[in-house]
Amino acid sequence: MTRHSFMTRHSLLRLAALAGFAALAWIAVVTTAGSPAAQTALAAPKGKVILTITGMIAIKNAPNGAAFDRAMLDAMPKTTIKTATPWTEGQQVFEGIALKTLIAAVGGTGGTVRALALNNYAYEIPLADATKYGAILAYKQNGREISVREKGPLWIVYPLDDFAEIRNIEYHSRMVWQIKELQIK
Repeated sequence: MTRHSFMTRHSLLRLAALAGFAALAWIAVVTTAGSPAAQTALAAPKGKVILTITGMIAIKNAPNGAAFDRAMLDAMPKTTIKTATPWTEGQQVFEGIALKTLIAAVGGTGGTVRALALNNYAYEIPLADATKYGAILAYKQNGREISVREKGPLWIVYPLDDFAEIRNIEYHSRMVWQIKELQIK
């Protein structure tokens, strides 16, 4: 083998290796671009933070997770539930964000969400409830913002009137009010 043919063969092998590395790098870029974090950015809150989502999330706007002010929550798609609750008289109209929409907005994965209230009461809720029963994170009741005194500013509400199987103490316990944080586990 001549020196020239060795160099040509060696150059071709180097070129093939570089092409392979370039292809792998391109695949990594395309795969990353398809990830939830690359598809959606979460703006930073401009007002007072009223909700923080932590844990198994892909999209963050704060060091410890995703922080939301009222305007950010208002900008998300709204869902309405008309239902009675053990703590209200008659049917009430609750407006807020579908829990599944909120979890998707932060790229949440996992099996449960731990809802933490202002008084540090906490309860773990299966994430499947968000889809199966359409639970929402309500911030309005009968057209008015829910004050802290009235179980606000954020309250997990289930459509109790729509599903007989959730009209029990277990599901009532999942309807945490005065929420300040959701921890995805």
